Amino acid sequence: KMMKNSTIIRDGVASEELMLVGAVYNIEDGSLDWVGPHPEQEKIVGSTLHVHNWREAPYSRKSMLPSSPDARAIIDRLQAGNKRFVEQDELHGVHLNPSFSHDVEPDTILVGSSNLRVPYEDVFDSKPGQMLVQQSMGNIAGHAGGAMFASLEFAVARFSPKVLVVVGHSGDEVVSAALQQVRGAMMPSKSMRHVLDQVVPSCMKAMRDVGRQSTTETIAGRQLRVEQMATELNALYTIKQLLTFSPIIREAAKNGLELHAAILDSSTGRVDMIGQHPLTADILARH
Repeated sequence: KMMKNSTIIRDGVASEELMLVGAVYNIEDGSLDWVGPHPEQEKIVGSTLHVHNWREAPYSRKSMLPSSPDARAIIDRLQAGNKRFVEQDELHGVHLNPSFSHDVEPDTILVGSSNLRVPYEDVFDSKPGQMLVQQSMGNIAGHAGGAMFASLEFAVARFSPKVLVVVGHSGDEVVSAALQQVRGAMMPSKSMRHVLDQVVPSCMKAMRDVGRQSTTETIAGRQLRVEQMATELNALYTIKQLLTFSPIIREAAKNGLELHAAILDSSTGRVDMIGQHPLTADILARH
């Protein structure tokens, strides 16, 4: 009824800037059973919902590899630097060559989590000036018009980077807290909700996708898979938010900027490059 009777809500769903889902609250134990979106959502809003369809399909990694020579060279450089970091072999990054010089401008912007205990420049054995790092809890981009969002837009407009990488990491306590919210935990403070609200959509999908799979693994094993999938989806969700709500970043993407997701294994330091969001072309074409 909300979609049928409210033009604002219907237009929000049609533009895929609004996600409308149902849930059932168990008053006895406080748990939530997520029902999901209306099965006839596309019919009601009268348009094909590419992001919705991708979100509803079981997740499997089908991200796009670098499509430009410049982006490919940067991704190769990041992977080679991370390999040196993991193996502690012939390092030559920022920690060995500290510099405050502005002679080199960054060709890479990295969005990572604030609660990682190792500098990202070290993780990728990056030389001074190659990488601009912005960290936030849960490696989120924040909301359009907010300080974090504006900071990334400023950096993209100022430096015209070839690659923007969103790095999630295993064992992220923000993802764990968001999963607890989806399971019906007590409402946190307003500032924590501001962050968790950005992570919850990925957690909802991860819990649903893993829950639909028939398996003989233990409860702990399933919970670990949910956390791993939620972490990966959250990195892709940050990319989707940037492309959807930032005209500056979207225009840059149309002119060569590539946004890639990656996952850092907190126990080994190894970074797994996931690639671009599989719906990048659809998002850019819609705006």
